[in-house]
Amino acid sequence: MRKLLSGFCCLVLCCQGFSQISYAPGVKKFIDYDTSLVVFTHCKLADVAGMKFQDDQTVIVRNGMIAAVGDSKKVAVPPGAAVIDLTGKTLLPGFVLLHEHMYYSAYPEDFSYLHCKQLPITFPRMYLACGATTIRTAGCLEPYSDLNLKRDIDRGKILGPAMDVTAPYLEGKGTVFPQMHELSGPAESKAFVDFWVSQGATSFKAYNYLDKATLKAAIDEAHVKGLKVTGHLCSVTYREAAELGIDQLEHGFFAATDFFPNKKENACPAGSAPFTPVDSKGVKDLTALLISKKVILTSTLAVLVNLSTLDTVLRPEILEAMAPDTRSMYLNVYNKRRSPALNKMLLEEMKMEKAFVDAGGLLTVGTDPTGNGSVLAGYGSQQSIELLVQAGFTPLEAVRIATLNGARALGLESRIGSIEVGKAADLVVINGDVSQHIQNIRNIVWVFKKGVGFNSQKIFASVKGEVGKY
Repeated sequence: MRKLLSGFCCLVLCCQGFSQISYAPGVKKFIDYDTSLVVFTHCKLADVAGMKFQDDQTVIVRNGMIAAVGDSKKVAVPPGAAVIDLTGKTLLPGFVLLHEHMYYSAYPEDFSYLHCKQLPITFPRMYLACGATTIRTAGCLEPYSDLNLKRDIDRGKILGPAMDVTAPYLEGKGTVFPQMHELSGPAESKAFVDFWVSQGATSFKAYNYLDKATLKAAIDEAHVKGLKVTGHLCSVTYREAAELGIDQLEHGFFAATDFFPNKKENACPAGSAPFTPVDSKGVKDLTALLISKKVILTSTLAVLVNLSTLDTVLRPEILEAMAPDTRSMYLNVYNKRRSPALNKMLLEEMKMEKAFVDAGGLLTVGTDPTGNGSVLAGYGSQQSIELLVQAGFTPLEAVRIATLNGARALGLESRIGSIEVGKAADLVVINGDVSQHIQNIRNIVWVFKKGVGFNSQKIFASVKGEVGKY
């Protein structure tokens, strides 16, 4: 239960350990609020810890930390505060998104090869503008770019969210990505983990062609370092990965190869996955195993929907954000590769994710701005959350998945993920009522990161026509 704290002494205790960032001029131009004392009044508050929307709430933020939360009739506004009246608006925790990238996949029209373009300016901006105050990169292709980007964001030189930087992919022989290293076996896998921890990586992601022994070595070494491993797997099944001790799995159940008939050990099966209904014994047994092993799943519904023909209506802002060559590639290459064959499987995937949560599993959400090219950072992030409601979750449950669940998966739930006293003031101001319409998460006014308020619409405007350039 939240405690209502008031009085100077309590406020000081809440603020210990916080230090203000000195932002560069290129970042400052997007800041509307940068003061030590901010008060939000008369908001509808998404209480994802208590699982209810609270009407007419006041939140006091001092030095970037939440110092008080309570009914507007009872919480006194301290003198000297910047007061923001949020009548008619919803206050959410900052999003904690766990399948993010700083690159965009690019193909020629014949799909003869794959290349990925690093976007270290536009993508961080778009993540922050959509309400993401913390992200995990879930695999990188230019690791030093990501590591240095995190450093510069933390120092206030670059605009973007806090980053958990995932090391280069743990991949085996057969990768289609020219930027990926192919690990030779367990010994190299252990050394790989050690090296990237020394460089500053804070998580790891296993990929398609890794074998069980090599994956096991990576998991064990990461755990020795106190870090976690997720995976987008193929050669290794979900059941095998859970038994090996993996912490998380990406794309819900969509990437599971457990149900392929005659699957060979340590081999990635060819062809389309067989349709497996949510109420089948195999899915129920796998769900129970994952939950018993405390394996977390990441939902990435936006990238899957945009590979199907279930919804082909694209928000105009997405095409407007793309640079001309990126827009041309999307319209002439990506968008022609949508497959109706995925429709039935995707609808079943939604049911599986809901059943996983109903059975006690921890579900997080991510964007994965790759796929068919329309899932951009920011806009695709919002769609990923909206699709959770289509999958059967309430708007509040979807917000919780995108906030507190992500924080728990990162082990940061005591610091971020909900609007509670003593946590960082990572907050999203929405124009409208999210409890009634999840699509209102598109109507972002400000994103507060550690109490500093960034103008979302100014940030989105700054990337118009730029995505794909950098």
